[in-house]
Amino acid sequence: MEHGGDIYRRRVELDFSVNINPLGMPESVRRALCAAVEKSVCYPDIRAGKLRRAAADWCGVAEEELVFGNGASELFLAVVHAVRPKKILIPVPSFYGYEHAAAAGCETEFYPMRPEEGFRLTERILERINETVSLLFLANPNNPTGALVEPELMERIAAKCLACGVTLVVDECFLELTGKEDTYSLKKKRAEYPNVILIRAFTKLFAMPGVRLGYAVCGEKTAVRLRAQLPEWNLSVFAQEAGTAALGERMYVERAVACIVEQRRYLEGVLRENGCTVYPSDACYLLFTSPLLLYELFLERGILIRDCGNFRGLRQGFYRIAVKSPEENRRFAAAFSELAGKEADTGAARLEYVLPKDIERRSFEIIKTELSRRGIVLPPEQEAVTMRVIHTSADFSYADTMTYTGNAVAEAKRLLLQGAHIVTDTNMALSGIHKKTLESFGGKAHCFMADEELAAEAKRRGTTRAAVCMERAAALKGPVIFAVGNAPTALVKLCEMMEAGVYRPAFVIGVPVGFVNVEAAKEMILRTGVPCIVNRGRKGGSNVAAAVCNALLYELRDRG
Repeated sequence: MEHGGDIYRRRVELDFSVNINPLGMPESVRRALCAAVEKSVCYPDIRAGKLRRAAADWCGVAEEELVFGNGASELFLAVVHAVRPKKILIPVPSFYGYEHAAAAGCETEFYPMRPEEGFRLTERILERINETVSLLFLANPNNPTGALVEPELMERIAAKCLACGVTLVVDECFLELTGKEDTYSLKKKRAEYPNVILIRAFTKLFAMPGVRLGYAVCGEKTAVRLRAQLPEWNLSVFAQEAGTAALGERMYVERAVACIVEQRRYLEGVLRENGCTVYPSDACYLLFTSPLLLYELFLERGILIRDCGNFRGLRQGFYRIAVKSPEENRRFAAAFSELAGKEADTGAARLEYVLPKDIERRSFEIIKTELSRRGIVLPPEQEAVTMRVIHTSADFSYADTMTYTGNAVAEAKRLLLQGAHIVTDTNMALSGIHKKTLESFGGKAHCFMADEELAAEAKRRGTTRAAVCMERAAALKGPVIFAVGNAPTALVKLCEMMEAGVYRPAFVIGVPVGFVNVEAAKEMILRTGVPCIVNRGRKGGSNVAAAVCNALLYELRDRG
């Protein structure tokens, strides 16, 4: 895993790959580092007494609750060695340092956050916290996304961890630079949650990554265990003197927060103007995507940005930049405008002469090229379905959100070869399915939505037509594939029928579009264990439902 800040093997004039205070190192810290040269002939204070007193006053905690380390990274390792967890849970994408620490000989489980939710932590994480987990790493705000964990959710996580005997490590290294520490930190709640360890660093807050200084806030007993995992003299005189000086700079931090808020807004505008998708951030950095190969293009101009393609849970095309000083940000904006303009000049759209019979083939060639350029590699068994959905919608976000249960495509094909019915929740989806191919395998497509008796029954019972349609479909003989592109209530009804033990569908294609209950209904189906293909999030539609069906049918037809 490559970190940001590697300026030693590249020609770099502007480093946007590391996220530190845009105001730079305080002058008082520079003076302290210079003065520490005279003390370097002596051993450093093994107890770091002066630094410990200053940090306790800064944080409002007892000195005994503080453990200092050679940066936050050393403390992550110390926690793992002290706790000796059997299993560590890490939400991703997130800082690689947690995974590096977890590699010290224990099992690691990753919890993927979703792009359609801005890679934000949601209450679903609570389902993954149980007695089999020993330690949970969280970042607040997260890196590389910049998203904060809502206070109510963080407390629920801490409480669930406490109940299950899980040590919760919260990385708050960037929290003070958000200006929202009072609302989002667990520091004031530490007495209620003795299982919580907070990690902070001087690196980001005071722009001194080369000094290497971090600290943990935790219960006294936990602090004793952590110190036992650290070298006796793990803090140099330079780290101790610089840290003590930095902790007298409260006004400096307040100025930095104001600068970050203003300049982050400016950079968001720059990125969007240049065709990037920007993820919401409360931190001093921004995660975004671009179809351009920005890492190389910026490096040619002496600007280093963070290529996030090697973050677990991300892929090529994701980048992160730091929020820096106004002058540096303006230079970044000018460079982006220049390279985007050149890319537009060389890549302008041109008319192609394509015969009508070749349009679909050419479309799929373009999709494959675009997927490759974005660094997206689709699993071979899912490729035909996802690509046809992209072809139908011209929306590449489906490459991220289309979700397949184990062997879903193979199972759907097996059912179709057995003459399975396809039941849709709209006549539009019904009309889009290639019925001739379906019927060649002995199957038939149905939609009961226009049935007047069914409509009357739905009205009488105070439910939707789609729900009653599912009951009607359950009476069909043979396996049924449900293709739902419009009505989440159809998915909910199927779940209710399964829960009641009255019916279990052979397969579900769950791709309804909309806002009310759409996401929840899709998640319900995924939890049933029924083989299914689902598009997570709000997107979908009847055309997508038909596209999934046709992708499966065409693969069977062309194979034969």
